[in-house]
Amino acid sequence: MQCPYYIVDVFTRRPFNGAQISVFPQSDGLSDEQMQRLARETNHSETVFVSGSSAQRSTLRVFSPKGEKGIGSHTTVAAAYALACGGVLKFDSDECTTHFEQAEQGLEVFLHREGEQIQTQLSRSVQPQIDRYVPDHNELQRILGLGDRDIEQFKSQTLLVNCESPHLIVPLRSMEAVYRARYNAEAWAQSSSSSVPVNDILVYCRETEDPQADFHLRLLGSDISRHDDPPVGAAVPAFVAYLCEVQKLPDGKHTLWVERGLSTQRQSLLKVEFVRKGSAPLYLRVGGDAVLVGQGSMLAP
Repeated sequence: MQCPYYIVDVFTRRPFNGAQISVFPQSDGLSDEQMQRLARETNHSETVFVSGSSAQRSTLRVFSPKGEKGIGSHTTVAAAYALACGGVLKFDSDECTTHFEQAEQGLEVFLHREGEQIQTQLSRSVQPQIDRYVPDHNELQRILGLGDRDIEQFKSQTLLVNCESPHLIVPLRSMEAVYRARYNAEAWAQSSSSSVPVNDILVYCRETEDPQADFHLRLLGSDISRHDDPPVGAAVPAFVAYLCEVQKLPDGKHTLWVERGLSTQRQSLLKVEFVRKGSAPLYLRVGGDAVLVGQGSMLAP
């Protein structure tokens, strides 16, 4: 069975930057085992399999070389961009809307075309839960391997934010500190907050490389290698809720750009638009540009 595929670099306009994602746009009939073996063969951090492809609705499944994962903004953008490149999605006056599903989760995706560039955004509506019960300053230093002056205490604060999955969000004072930070599982286990379930720690700073970016983000965690700089799209809803809380943002529409990675190591730039309205769920769109860097076909095992 011939399986066509695309290789898409997401959240960048430059080839061989951003998040590298493989997309199989015609995966109907593939078994779980076949998808897993194809994902191992591509050996990218995530491979997307699209079934029931249509202009209105498709089903997504995402596999890493180690197993199936949930869909995120980077994989969703990659899938939508691949379907647009393959002519599945139809544009009306340079605009297009489609829907993706995984299990019971549904996502609405918006595409806007400007010349040869296509910007893709997925919409989310979340009801964040914020917890101020977090490790104290000294504990955070030990957990992250940082010094007393690395963690911001006066202009911001550390919070635990849950938007479908919990993230501990820690403000740092420099990009140098962001990349010096290392997750210490033993120090976390010994902290006052060790009983709190946290998937990842999101560290951020206001220093950026790209002048368009407002914040630089990096994820740390027990399942993340100290040398990895994984995609941050899944953490963006929690980060937006965090900003609303610590900066006391007014009701209305807001736009910001977040940067992940260094310019020498596949940097990503994400556009985030969100609407805050009192205690109502937080509505946001997360997306950016993408580039097609390869395509071909693979024989299903």
